[in-house]
Amino acid sequence: YMWWNNVESKPYGGYPHHWDAKLLDMLEQINPGKQAWDVRNKTLREACFGTFNGMTIFEAAANNPHQAEPQAALGYLPADNEWRSPNIHEDTASGTHFNKDRQFGGSTQLPQHKVWFFHLARLCNHCTYPGCLASCPRNAIYKRPEDGIVLIDQNR
Repeated sequence: YMWWNNVESKPYGGYPHHWDAKLLDMLEQINPGKQAWDVRNKTLREACFGTFNGMTIFEAAANNPHQAEPQAALGYLPADNEWRSPNIHEDTASGTHFNKDRQFGGSTQLPQHKVWFFHLARLCNHCTYPGCLASCPRNAIYKRPEDGIVLIDQNR
C-alpha cells in the first residue's frame, strides 16, 4: 500500500487532511458568493448535473490578490500534522448506538445516496486489471488501448 495512491471518501475528507475543503474555502475567498451551480429548470434527479458558474483553481490563481507572484493553480502547503496519516476518521459514524427510528439524510446534499460516502481512488490511471472499470455501473470507465491509461468518460 502506498500513500500516494490512497483512496479517499467523498464528499470531503482526504489526505492531507481536509485538503479539498480547504481548497474550496480558498476559492470562496477569491470569488465570494459566486462558487455556485446553476440548477434552474432541472428536476431533482438532474440537479447534480447543473452548470458550474464559479472559478476553477486555475482561473482563481490568476485573480488571487493574496499572492505576490502569479501561480499556475490555486493551492496551499499543508502543515506537518495534516500529513500524519491517510484517511483518519473519514468514515467514522456519528454515535455509538444505532437508532432504528432515526432518519438518515442530510449528510450529503445529493439527490441520490443521501447518507453514503463514495470511495474514490485519488491517483490511479495505471492498473493492469482495474477494479473500478469492472465495477462501474455506468460503463464510464475505460482503458485507453494505445497506452493502457484508465480514464473516466464524463458524459456517461
